[in-house]
Amino acid sequence: MQRFIPWASPKLFNLEKKLVLDALKSNWISGGYYIEKLENSLKKYLKTNHAFLVTNGTSALHLAFLACDLKRNDEILIPAFGYLAAANIAALMGLKIKFVDVDKQTFCMNFDNLKKKLSKNTKAVVTINTYGNMHELKKISNFLKKKKIIFIEDSAESLGSKLYNQHSGSFGDIGTFSFHATKNLTTGEGGMVITNNKKFAEKIKLYRSHGVLKKRYFHLLHGHNFRLTNFQAALGLAQFSRINHIIKIRKKIFDKYISEIKKIKKNIITQKIDKNCKFVPWTFAIIVDKNFKINRDELIKKMLINKIETRNGFYSPNRLKIFKNYKNLISSDELSKKVICLPIHLNMTMSDVVKIVNKLKMYVI
Repeated sequence: MQRFIPWASPKLFNLEKKLVLDALKSNWISGGYYIEKLENSLKKYLKTNHAFLVTNGTSALHLAFLACDLKRNDEILIPAFGYLAAANIAALMGLKIKFVDVDKQTFCMNFDNLKKKLSKNTKAVVTINTYGNMHELKKISNFLKKKKIIFIEDSAESLGSKLYNQHSGSFGDIGTFSFHATKNLTTGEGGMVITNNKKFAEKIKLYRSHGVLKKRYFHLLHGHNFRLTNFQAALGLAQFSRINHIIKIRKKIFDKYISEIKKIKKNIITQKIDKNCKFVPWTFAIIVDKNFKINRDELIKKMLINKIETRNGFYSPNRLKIFKNYKNLISSDELSKKVICLPIHLNMTMSDVVKIVNKLKMYVI
């Protein structure tokens, strides 16, 4: 029988079980040794002053917004193509959202579009390193510093990627990550907030744990409980011990896709990776355009019949009822209709990549 190829499948090594069991045996299953150890390891790896493990990537963004003191009706700019966690939190907080159309080739925020959407009321800008790509972040960072506008970098999908040899998450005033089961490093659920700003770090620490700092049960502000558990951190530490291997294999699979797709005579458009980006792929994205016999949604169904799980791209906010009256998101809207994401994970083989591309080829004109 044909083997089913899932879109994502976390790779666990032998160390995960050992460290998780050690965390459980310690009886410190909420706070504990592994939280501090993983925070310090990632802080050193990302070359940042402060790192805080949290429950997930969305709570990481929520903490970032709280640390920046964003309040109801404050204006925030967010890319119109990308996972909309930042937009969801912004809406729940009552912020005024302006969506910025992305670059059609890189799928990331377009700098010129950002400048057009910026106003004297803009308090913060969020970028998303979609599928691991990093684009124009240095330009955006320098521009926003001059404007004294807070810059939050959503790096949920880009741990390990670098731009100009600088780690993702470190271009913004605050960077956020996700350690969901599909991500480059996983703790099951989980995430992280990083910053070099001491003032922001102090607020993140407070908001993460009920607004309590040193004196037990003494609340300094209205906080949340966004703390990660010790055994999740143990899982993450085991994963982190293999981070270079994880990155190497993900890149190898991506390169194999590129080499196989080049064998197809018709031009298949893939996500353009910024030339200055050392890219760690979260997925392999292509655009289903006129060179295909069927549309994107039909292609997803056909691939699944062939026992290959794929995913559609993200939905532009103009296609979602919960976001209203957003127009002129031309590139984001087109990507919403045409992007398909192919599997990349460590449980794949190079033969799997060949099989996927060969099945894909069946639907190319």
